[in-house]
Amino acid sequence: MPSGGPPRTTDLDVLGSGTYGAFLYGPSRTVLLRVAYAFARSNDSHPFWVDVRDPNDFLDPPGPVELGWIPDDHLFVVSRSESKPQDAVSNLALWTVVRTDEPRSVIGGLTDFLRLPPPIQDVLSRYGREAYRPVFVVANTDRVRDYYPRNVTGVRGVVEAMLRGGVIPIFAAVSPPGPGRLAFDLVLEVDAPDLTHWRSGSLRCERAFEGAPFQPGQRIPLDSMPSVVAALEGQRDVTTTPQ
Repeated sequence: MPSGGPPRTTDLDVLGSGTYGAFLYGPSRTVLLRVAYAFARSNDSHPFWVDVRDPNDFLDPPGPVELGWIPDDHLFVVSRSESKPQDAVSNLALWTVVRTDEPRSVIGGLTDFLRLPPPIQDVLSRYGREAYRPVFVVANTDRVRDYYPRNVTGVRGVVEAMLRGGVIPIFAAVSPPGPGRLAFDLVLEVDAPDLTHWRSGSLRCERAFEGAPFQPGQRIPLDSMPSVVAALEGQRDVTTTPQ
């Protein structure tokens, strides 16, 4: 397995300073996922990638998975059916892992964790709580949007379960997004119609945590960020500054 390491410092290195979750959305799946990859690699040299897709789901033009940018031991392909939350399982499992004298905060945290799909629970159990916080991109979450709460409170439980699991979550969903996106600490719209016209696109900040370099309402041209330019031009090493 490629060794992890401290976050790389680039134009999108904003998540390593605290326990924050990010949500990216946009109309073009290819552009969105390449920008999500640039964002992830800017915060972790070897991010993990959870890809929600069925066997017949292929992306053209290709995204990070199709281009081979994600090493096999950091890639987890999860079908739509495998991505369903485990509400019934969590309610049963709690009786076996929680004492009656556990504080309410502990019980709530375990419940949120156990509601995550089993593949994600497995990954968090194996790779969370490293010496640093590894980045986990959960891509194509729009494909399982109907399985999860739409409100901020419900979505925040999922985000906090991953944060307590010791990782930095970055979710990516094709537009239109639901209101639950505001449960994330950082919300960015990747506003570009397709890969052919990405240079006219921008990264619009909708929500940001205190101290973040982004401000709500701010628009940053995609072609002004070297790591994004590299990814959209098909370069795996997004830390390479284009000439």
